Order: sequence, then C-alpha cells, then structure tokens
Amino acid sequence: MSAPLSGRRILLTRAKSDDAIARALRLAGAQVDSLALTVSTPLESARLDAARDRLAHGAYAWVLFSSWRAARAVVSGLPRARSLGTRIAAVGQATAQWTADHAGVSADLTGAGSAAALLECFPSPSSGERSVLIPRSAAAPDTLPDGLRALGWRVEAVDAYTTTPADAADIPDDIAGNFRAGHYDAVVLTASSQARALPPLLGLPPPTTRVVTIGAPTAATARRQGIAVATQASSPTPDAIVRTLIDALGRPVQADAPEERDS
Repeated sequence: MSAPLSGRRILLTRAKSDDAIARALRLAGAQVDSLALTVSTPLESARLDAARDRLAHGAYAWVLFSSWRAARAVVSGLPRARSLGTRIAAVGQATAQWTADHAGVSADLTGAGSAAALLECFPSPSSGERSVLIPRSAAAPDTLPDGLRALGWRVEAVDAYTTTPADAADIPDDIAGNFRAGHYDAVVLTASSQARALPPLLGLPPPTTRVVTIGAPTAATARRQGIAVATQASSPTPDAIVRTLIDALGRPVQADAPEERDS
C-alpha cells in the first residue's frame, strides 16, 4: 500500500519545524498533530563557559552529544576543537546530522540511538589520552558518564540545558479533547521527558490509543508513569517509527501492563 497509515490519526508529542518523523508519518498517509509536551531552556554557568574554552583549545579527547541541544551549547568551538584533534561522538544520526549542518564537522562515531548502544562501540582510552566532555540535559541520567568511566575515561559532564513540562494553559483544547476522547489511533513518545509530562498534562492514554516509544529508555519511563506501552521502535529513525506504527496498528489492542508508580 502506498499510504499504509491512511485514515490513522497520530499524536506526536514534540513540535519541531520540518520534523522528519512528522514528515514520514504524513507521507505514509497519517494525519499528524504535533504537540510540544516539554520546553527546553539553555543553561549558562561558569562551569559551562570553562568547558567551552577548554574544548576550543583541544583539551578533550572526545566530546559526546546525546541530543542536538547538547551540541548547540558548544557548537562555536567545535571546528577549532576538531582541528586540534578532538573527536566527536553522537548518540544517534539526527544529532550527528545537526552537528554536521551547524558546525561543519562530521561525527567520528555515531551510535544507534541510545546511550547503551553508543557505549557498546565506544573505544577504551589509550595510555595518556585526555578526558571526555559531555554537555547534557540537567535531567539526564548518568548512563553515559558512568559507562565511560567504567571503560577507563575521565569524564566531565556539564549541564547545558534543562527540560520542563509545558504549561497546561498552552495545550490546545481540541488536541486535549481529542486525546481524552480516544480519537488518536496512536501516540509517539520520542523522549523520557515527554513520557513524564504526558499524564499530568493530558492524562493517561485511552486503551484504544497505542503508545509507541522511540526506544527502551523512553518505554521504561512511560511504564513508570503508568502508561501502557504498545511497542517501541527498533531504531530512532523516522522509517523505523513508521514501520512500528504500521505493525502496532495492524494488531488488536494489547498493550503491556504498566508498572506500578514509585511511592
């Protein structure tokens, strides 16, 4: 079928200009509503300024990005850092592409979309190698820093931005009403922060609305919020998300049982 999602209504819980996931879903025939459930705000600090300066002077063996927002925090120093031998790692292809487009430098190592996958292919340090810089969200777990330290690296993790839930007053009434009435065939969660924000802003998805996540960490966070997850995409690419939705919507509703919330 040329439009396998024709007639399907999908809620994508982020809003980006020219969003690749939204574009792929529409090409597959879906009606897509994009709604930003979170707001990201850059952070500034003396520690981040110092890290930027050290990066621009080649003080790090690697700089590692888990999102384009992390790359944005140090983008001005990346070309000079690369010229001095600093290598660049990105958790996924979208972040690597943003870095190439905005800094003019390609990632030396690109993971399959998760911290765990990147750690599986990240090299151990050679004798005398310098440390790794990780600009990151203030809410990020320590999966990457801890994993790199276990490999033998010295790690400097610096908060570069924060992500908070959107204001409930900014949620359009028509989207909220359609969600609660079960008019969406599926919801796509692309980040753990969205999974945390969904219940307080919109409530739990109705049983007929499949929840698809971009990966295992987001799925785990969603379950901890009481959200029943139908399935997760095999990779964080638009094509994989489309294929996952086609498969999920072709089966009877049978989401997994949500985990109990932490008390």
